[in-house]
Amino acid sequence: MSSWKIKISLFLNYFIFAILLNTVGIVIAQVIDQYEISRITAGSLEAFKDLSIMVASFLVASYVPKIGYKRTMLIGLLIVTLGCILIASITSYWVTPLLYISVGASFALIKVSVYSTLGLITSNQKEHTSLMNTLEGIFMVGSLSGPIFFSLMINTSKWNHTYWILAVLSSLAFLLLLITDLDESKVHKKAEETGFFEMFRLLKHPIVIIFIIAAFLYVMIEQSLGTWLPTFNKEIFNLSAAQAASFLSIYAGSIALSRFLAGYLAKKISWFKLQLVYLTLAAIFILYVLLNSIDLKINPFEYWFQAPSLAFVLSFVGFFLGPIYPTICSIVLSKLEKIHHSSMTGLIIIFSALGGTTGSLIIGLISDNFNVHTAFYFPVIPIVLLILVLIPYKRTSDKLTLEEK
Repeated sequence: MSSWKIKISLFLNYFIFAILLNTVGIVIAQVIDQYEISRITAGSLEAFKDLSIMVASFLVASYVPKIGYKRTMLIGLLIVTLGCILIASITSYWVTPLLYISVGASFALIKVSVYSTLGLITSNQKEHTSLMNTLEGIFMVGSLSGPIFFSLMINTSKWNHTYWILAVLSSLAFLLLLITDLDESKVHKKAEETGFFEMFRLLKHPIVIIFIIAAFLYVMIEQSLGTWLPTFNKEIFNLSAAQAASFLSIYAGSIALSRFLAGYLAKKISWFKLQLVYLTLAAIFILYVLLNSIDLKINPFEYWFQAPSLAFVLSFVGFFLGPIYPTICSIVLSKLEKIHHSSMTGLIIIFSALGGTTGSLIIGLISDNFNVHTAFYFPVIPIVLLILVLIPYKRTSDKLTLEEK
């Protein structure tokens, strides 16, 4: 089994889905303008994506060891390739929610398989956490690249033609995985032990319950900011659609940078102390931008680098959010036997999806009833709650070892 080929394949899979999942905000802004639909309707695209992730994870996650990690990833890549071809070919709103249903379901298959595969190619918690942060860093590089692709296509042609590029990339990922060997023998030996109720049995562990709450809150924060950041930048800082897409790349890039640095910092500083500092700074940065942009009037400008400094500050909030998710996920996964990683990942995906949908819809609701500026005060609430939840999570993870030796 060639470890580097497997890692490259996992990284490419995650890169592609990062683009698809983290450009919802750009698509929301485009469909509002092109199809003249309400913000609530446009905001529901996040729900189509996240709920399909949740449903697919709920139904399939526990059976992935029986299906096989590699085979499951191939199925996911095939589905999303067809979805990309469909939206690139047809200009109509009904295709958009259909795309996000296929993307969501495919990502559930990919994430369960990728997270489970990490357990097969790592030997201890430090190695697992390091690779997890790298993987999620690659994910955010994809999130950074996606808005750039969309920005270029918005300026040169129809925004939905971006999906031709994604269809080609997913086809290449399919072929690479097809020719890559993955030794799943350790899992196949115990695959018959898994079943539909495996996820529910994991809920008997207190650390799993606390983790679920933490993951829900984190994704609520990251997705609510990322999804509505282009709309905020257009309405508050007077950015064009293409410029707003570029600033979403800064947000994603700051998350990627912090995740790549996380492995080094984790060796020097307690992950718990580091995350408390990060979350506190995130809340301070958000409040600073909002308090200094009340009734702000910005004259039109030509280039993205001429944008007000507050737009850069808000995008850089991602740096303080980046390492939190992969670190808390790695901690709970490394305490479980490898055969249970797919079921645990199912729980991770389900509650992450619920968090993302909830955050996006709340921002959309507040924005519709007040304005997007007021709506951006909301993420500070789950930031404070997450700080409080991390305290018992640290204590429980230090005391308990769930892994069967």
